[in-house]
Amino acid sequence: MALTDVREPGASDTPPDPRRSPLSGAEKRWLAAILLVAAVLRIWWFAATKSGPPTAWFEQGDQFGYWYYGNEIANGRGYVHYLTGEATAYYPVGFPVLLAILYKTTGWITSDQMLVTGIFHIVLSVASCALTFVVGRRMLGVRAGLVAAAVLAVWPNIVYQVGSIQLETAYIFFTMVALAVIVDHDWRSGPPSRNRLLVFGALLGAGAMVRPFAVFVLVGLGAALLVTGIGMKRAAMLLAWPVLVLVVVFTPWTIRNAVQLNTFAPSSTNMGDGLCLDRNDDATGGFRWTTHDGCVDAGLPEAERNRGNTDKALRWIVENPRRELVQIGRRFRIMFESDNDGVYAVDGLGGPDLQFDPDSRRRLEDIGDSFFAALLWLAVPGIVLAGIRSPRAERWLVGSTFFSLFAIPLTLYGNPRFHVPLAPFGALAAAASVMAVAGVVARVAWRVPSGPAWPTTPKPGAATRPYAE
Repeated sequence: MALTDVREPGASDTPPDPRRSPLSGAEKRWLAAILLVAAVLRIWWFAATKSGPPTAWFEQGDQFGYWYYGNEIANGRGYVHYLTGEATAYYPVGFPVLLAILYKTTGWITSDQMLVTGIFHIVLSVASCALTFVVGRRMLGVRAGLVAAAVLAVWPNIVYQVGSIQLETAYIFFTMVALAVIVDHDWRSGPPSRNRLLVFGALLGAGAMVRPFAVFVLVGLGAALLVTGIGMKRAAMLLAWPVLVLVVVFTPWTIRNAVQLNTFAPSSTNMGDGLCLDRNDDATGGFRWTTHDGCVDAGLPEAERNRGNTDKALRWIVENPRRELVQIGRRFRIMFESDNDGVYAVDGLGGPDLQFDPDSRRRLEDIGDSFFAALLWLAVPGIVLAGIRSPRAERWLVGSTFFSLFAIPLTLYGNPRFHVPLAPFGALAAAASVMAVAGVVARVAWRVPSGPAWPTTPKPGAATRPYAE
């Protein structure tokens, strides 16, 4: 009678991974303390700066639009432009729909919409810290995950954002929850299940409805599936599940835009404006109104203007490739030169009077900018360290998301607000640097022989992973 391999139920050839071991009591307490600090800071900031909703479309721009459209949808009047009274799709509909749901479901409790919005943002912002821990733990280990969560918890401009009606807080949450769901899968055991891919697709769809750049994480998912060694055909079949969910999510809005605006617009009609703003001979890298010769007539109907501006922008790039490279450098400088737009966002809400006197505003801006400058020194080398020390599948998933959030805004125009969704990734990169430095310091202080400070491929004779690290 031949001998058989007898195993415990649920046993696996996959070796234990420190990135997936149960949290110790001390680690749970550290995580709870970090989330408590995150909550306290955000509640304090919101209580100290709370005001009324926006009142002027010109001065308060996007915030007024999000709030206005949220109310219009909640009251059954639809997505109708506040100036023309006609159907619009200028902003992605996701964030106004979220606000509409909030305002509709809480209207019988309170009419204070800023209170409702603030509580919503506080919950999402604290949850994003927890999600950053999940992603950081899967990439770099528990301690690195705790460091990353702590960095995001005390990040000044992320705290500032909760008092605004900007979409960045919600966008960060949906990006990180989708990423956490797919990264939390143990990729050493093979590809994720269909159910996990469907949940991932639904969360990704919600994020993409808030801001369409989120869809590019699918590139990382495709690469992650391939590195498990399942082959191109099966990888494509598995990738089809979240793609199918995205199609289902976007189809109703696409049909609505085709009927109401007579155009194909799966997301919004402001991409043309975004592309043409920084593309003509007088462009300097930053925001301008669409009244220059790089854009079509601003009085054209919305859909026609979107198509015309997109065509003009693409034509300018083809005719001025060297100048486009210069503009990308200028946009990069503007995008990362400051980190205090949350102060500006809450400063004028509720009326024409500013909340902060000049000295207070300058101090708040300096706090945000100083924190950001210090973090960049850690994050830049940390990007390389995180890439080297993360498993391949997780590296592709997180790296593709980071790259899309980093690169796509550089094709538009320079705006410091565009880097805000990168905050969790900056926190992860900074954590990689902190852990590397801590490892060196520990070895020197305790005279420990130099050796690998991170999980490595099992030694010969141990079970191996289905793909190389």
